[in-house]
Amino acid sequence: MALSGYFVITDISGYTEYLTRSELDHAQDILQSLFDAQLEVIKYPFVISGFRGDAIFMYVPETNFVAAQSLLESLENLYIAFSATLEQIQYRTTCTCRACKNMGALDLKMCVHFGEYVIQKLGDREELLGADAIVPHRMLKNEVIEKTGIRAYAVFSEAAAQALQLQELMQPLIPHAESYEHLGEVKMQVFDLREVWKRAQAGRRHFIPPEDSWVQYEIDLPYPPSLVWDYLSVPALEARVLGLDSVERTDQLGGRVRADAGFHCAHGDAHFYAKIVDWKPFDYYTFLQKMEMFGSVEYYQMRHITPTDYGARLLVRLSAPESGASEELRGQFQGLVEIFGNIRTVMDEDAAAQKMTVR
Repeated sequence: MALSGYFVITDISGYTEYLTRSELDHAQDILQSLFDAQLEVIKYPFVISGFRGDAIFMYVPETNFVAAQSLLESLENLYIAFSATLEQIQYRTTCTCRACKNMGALDLKMCVHFGEYVIQKLGDREELLGADAIVPHRMLKNEVIEKTGIRAYAVFSEAAAQALQLQELMQPLIPHAESYEHLGEVKMQVFDLREVWKRAQAGRRHFIPPEDSWVQYEIDLPYPPSLVWDYLSVPALEARVLGLDSVERTDQLGGRVRADAGFHCAHGDAHFYAKIVDWKPFDYYTFLQKMEMFGSVEYYQMRHITPTDYGARLLVRLSAPESGASEELRGQFQGLVEIFGNIRTVMDEDAAAQKMTVR
């Protein structure tokens, strides 16, 4: 039976020229570190299909994630890991060989397509079959750098852009097109990945450590961190988990949820107003929340997800409000955070209904 999903290839820009103009031993060590940095973060929802020299080919079944934003942020996290590793190597090296001097010319590019495929088992291996699985390999051969000047990019076929509603979630995008034998013209959208790295470097950190925790709740779940993240950050899913009547955006940012996004949540006569102050996809996010229930109380709430052998551990921490942090109020808040235990029931229901696939 044919399945639908996304095909992704990451490829190191400047790989061939770098190898041919550098001392092989140091060049290979550097390239291996950059390759390993990618593999470290390529987890669910990605499934690695194979390697092509300096490229990694993977696919994502469309049932492996709930929100399109999560797939895009998975790609961005991959680029951040690559860039951080390259920066660390450059910072730590004192070697003056050509390989070490020229590593700054390396960067990463990604090609993404959406379509159908079937999985063929060959012994203990799985092979993707289908015309759509070939498209991202062809997309690697392009003139994006020559025509846009963008060296680190994610290029999405029109099919992928439409399936992901890319125009709403990723800006700015640059239209592009290439013609390939047997495929004809393939329309694309190009995104500059260097903007992702700039945002990551400029990002604020607001992580609530154990010593600053006033109230907390913890639960282990048999689901991948990226799926747990969706059930905590997609408004409609969060409303089901927490039993809210409504969750609505209050900011004017538009597009994807990110730092500075604002929300109004309601449950009966209780109203909550929140603004995200730290957003680290699939790891944690923190928001400043004002609750009008036990009087007007303002505090920080952090939702932190860590991978486990079993799946993921969700930790919810609240900092103490600046005023009125009585033991009575603390007990009331403890009861509120324990509502997060509903996430297991909601995710189990959706898994049983095959609304998501855990592979």
